[in-house]
Order: sequence, then C-alpha cells, then structure tokens
Amino acid sequence: MNKSMVKFAYAFSLALVMGGVTLVAVGRQPGTVDQGGKSRVVVLSAPENKASTPTMALGPDGSINLIWVEKLPVQAKIPAGETHTHRIYTNLYFARSTDGGRTFTKPVRVNSVEGSVWGFSTSRPKIVVDESGIIHVFFSGNRATATAAKDATDARYTRSTDGGRTFERERTLNTILKEDQSKIVGGGLSEAHCFGTMAVGPDGSVHTFWIDTRHMNAPGANGSIYGAVSWDRGKTFEPDRLISRDTACPCCQLDAAFSPRGTLFLSMRHVYPEGFRNSVVLRSDDGGKTFSAPVRLTSKKWMINGCPLKPAILATDGEKWVYAAWFTAAETPPGVYFTVSEDGGKTFAKPRAIHPGAKISDHPQLAVGPKGSVYVVWDAKVSGPRRAYLRISYDHGKTFGPIRALGSGETASMFPTVAVASDGTVFVAWQQDNKILFQALEPLIAKK
Repeated sequence: MNKSMVKFAYAFSLALVMGGVTLVAVGRQPGTVDQGGKSRVVVLSAPENKASTPTMALGPDGSINLIWVEKLPVQAKIPAGETHTHRIYTNLYFARSTDGGRTFTKPVRVNSVEGSVWGFSTSRPKIVVDESGIIHVFFSGNRATATAAKDATDARYTRSTDGGRTFERERTLNTILKEDQSKIVGGGLSEAHCFGTMAVGPDGSVHTFWIDTRHMNAPGANGSIYGAVSWDRGKTFEPDRLISRDTACPCCQLDAAFSPRGTLFLSMRHVYPEGFRNSVVLRSDDGGKTFSAPVRLTSKKWMINGCPLKPAILATDGEKWVYAAWFTAAETPPGVYFTVSEDGGKTFAKPRAIHPGAKISDHPQLAVGPKGSVYVVWDAKVSGPRRAYLRISYDHGKTFGPIRALGSGETASMFPTVAVASDGTVFVAWQQDNKILFQALEPLIAKK
C-alpha cells in the first residue's frame, strides 16, 4: 500500500471502540469530539511518523492549543565511539480548537527547517498562550557546526501572533560556543543548551531557562542554568545570562510557573555536595533577576550517581498555593509524588504518592482549575501495558479523589498532558501507539 493509500485508510476508515471510548482518526484533517460521558478520542498526529509528548495550553478565549513532536523515519546513526546518541530528527506540530475540542485546525509545523527539532520525552517542548492571545513556543533545536565533529543543540523560541496559522522563524537564545566540548558532553553532541522551560508573566514578559554545558570541564560534570528574557511579548530577547552555575543535574528538565502577581518559580534537580540529587524550587520576586536559595520538595535524599532524567512540574493558584509533582526514588515506593506549599514556595508539605499501588509511575503534569481544584495526570504500570491516569484534588492538594484511567488499556499510553477550562471541563491528551490522542471530558467540579 503506498503512502497516499495509507493516509486515506487512516483518515477515513479507522473507527475502533476501545474500552467504551470511540476513537476517531482525523490524520491531518479536523475532527469532531462528542461531549459527554463517553467522549470520542481524536487522533491529531500523522500516521506515517512516530509522534510523542504532547503539551497543551488554553488561551484567554478558551482555545485549546496543542503541540507535539513527530519523529522522522530517517534518524542519525550512533557516532563511532559512542554507546548512544541524543541526536534526533523531529518536527514540532501545532493544532488548535476554538470550540471546546469539537474540531481542530489542520496541524501546522512549528519549526521552519525540516527535522530541526531536538525533542523527546526528556526535553519536552513548551507552549504558553498569553493574555493577548500570542502563542509562545520554546524547544531545543539541532545545529550543525563547522568547527566541531559533532552537532550541537540550542535553546530556541518562536511565536504566533495569528492564532497558530503561522509561526515566526525560530530564534536561538543561547550564546554559541567557540570551543568543541565533544569529549566532555557525550551523547553525540559538541555542546548543549537544552532541557529547558518557559513561563510568561502577567505583564507579558517571556522567561526561558535551560541547562547549559558551557562551564563543564570534565565528563559527568554538573550543568549550569542559563536564561533569556523578553520584555515585549517575544519580539526581542535580552542576551542570555547565568542563573546558577555548576549545580544542575545535567539532563533533568526544568519547569517554571508564575503567580498572578508576578512571582516566578523555577524547578530543577539540584546536585548537592554530599552526592544526592533532589528536586528543588527557586523563587524570584523581581522578575527573574535574582532567585532564592533552593527549597527541597522532600527531606529525604535521593542518592544517585547519575542523572535520572526527571523534571519537577510546577503550578500555582493565587499567591499562596504552589504545587509540584515529580518522580523520585527517595520516597518509598519510588514513583510520582505530589506536594503543596501554602506559603508561596517557602516550605512544602510532606509528599504523598499519587499512585501507591502502581508497579511504576512517571511523567506527571499539572493543571489548576476553579474552586481550588488541582488536576494531576501521569502514566503508570499496574497490570498489562502502561496507561495514562488522572486524579483530582478539590481542596488545594490536601486530599485527592480516586484514580481515573484515560483511554483504553489495550496498548501503552504515556506522557499525558492536561488543561482545565473555567467551567471545569477537563481536556487531556497523551501518546498511544505512536499517535497523539485528545479527549474532552465532562466538567469534573466537585458538587458540594
């Protein structure tokens, strides 16, 4: 069967019933989602590529904005002398719904150069829609170098000012190094500025952060955190600057979140002199110019001689509540844990396991809803393949309701993302069978 026939069969003839959920394949065409208890699950990605790691953001108009990466069929070979490579050819795609997920636009490629995205589960691209409707996207990109034997990866930013119909040509935000760090960085790279994140302040400022190798002087050295800021909604960026030197676990992705009044929170995995690596939160009260000392999410120490490739995900509700979800093996059992700060990130409560009965749980994401509700999604292995799950708190994270499975359990589903509308409607997307699936759930506001 040729490629056109595959696309035709994929887009028009696939209709499967999976565990009570109707799956509608839309390929590169808009689809329809039935609202209600048994919503249709819409396939957004192309059938010919392997798609992964969706990320979602709601706009001020209620629009649903989704990005994901699609791995191209041809990938780089492992360089001589390496045991693996992080060199990867992917594209970043965007789709948008303005009717609550009933229909989606035809996906648009975000990156201007084919295959130039360095994106996968441990370096997940970020999307934020600001109050003016501008769509901001931050990702890592491949760069061929003329002065080094191996390629580099850069911190890149783009935006759309027309609702996602087009994206500006992406800009590299990091300083490009003159020296070749191939013998230090490893993984098939000559230098790296990646594992980053982005947050947009209430004033429209765009803050980007990434882990940087420029100060590494030996294999296995710690990474540094650099950042770049735009004060004009992404039109221009200041030169990148050092945030924290030689303290970051070099392959654990960062995350960031703003409070409504502009307090900025940044999470990282901090490498302590004693040898343990714990997720921490830093707070800035001056727009990211300075940050507080790191505050650990748990008092227990994760002693690990290497990078676990795990971020801590942040969300805020007002000025008081700061939420964090992350994977840790410092707790028993290892898995996804949740904690909450009631004093603006100065201290955090004792962590609690999100899925205590799972054999393994990982890849959490957070969303804040109305009336003090907090939504956690993750993937876990209980019996059979991995599956994506949802759990909700209606009291600012003090207690959580039952665990709710997403999609079907017939094949593995991973890397979920979640967003919540003002009326409590829950939007979820995840990766399953190398496809990106989306579903709109009924409002899940607690009835009191």
